[in-house]
Amino acid sequence: MKTTTERPEQTGDTAYKTWIGHTHTCSTCRAGAPCPTAAKLGRAWRDTRR
Repeated sequence: MKTTTERPEQTGDTAYKTWIGHTHTCSTCRAGAPCPTAAKLGRAWRDTRR
């Protein structure tokens, strides 16, 4: 099953909102610790901007 970060048709705006939404709700991100999910979502957002 594909995740939302793997969809090539995902727009940059959607990818950015997904990434920001995650960092807002993730306790690891909010604590300032490295979060592998946030890193993956951030890469997906950057890829959609290319």
